[in-house]
Amino acid sequence: MADKWTFVWLVVVSATVFTLMGCSPANGFSDLSRTPSAEDAIPSGLPDYALDDFDPGSLRFVNAVDGTRLYLARGRDYPVCLLAYRTATDWQGACGSNMTTMKSPSFEVMVVQDGMPNRKGWSKAGENLRIKDQ
Repeated sequence: MADKWTFVWLVVVSATVFTLMGCSPANGFSDLSRTPSAEDAIPSGLPDYALDDFDPGSLRFVNAVDGTRLYLARGRDYPVCLLAYRTATDWQGACGSNMTTMKSPSFEVMVVQDGMPNRKGWSKAGENLRIKDQ
């Protein structure tokens, strides 16, 4: 009888651990886990449709590179979204899983999950952003 209860206990503990892992802060994107500030506001002039795939309430400013403001957010159907905003008419947005990349004329940006090692030629722009000059 003790073996049966030990097995049940192990199943319950395992299920709890896997559930907690899935509910970790922003699912492995710690740049999204901080309390929002004024700096995280949606850029003025950004078209309404630009954030259709984003959870706008989760938008967080991470860094600026060459005059482009880089934001991360949770996606409606994806774990993470990236917004690269220069002006109201010069912006890009994309959602995906980790390792999502986006290119601009002067640099490339890659979204990575927490703990990912830096790749050669890339610099860290946030816990979840890497930048590579073009």
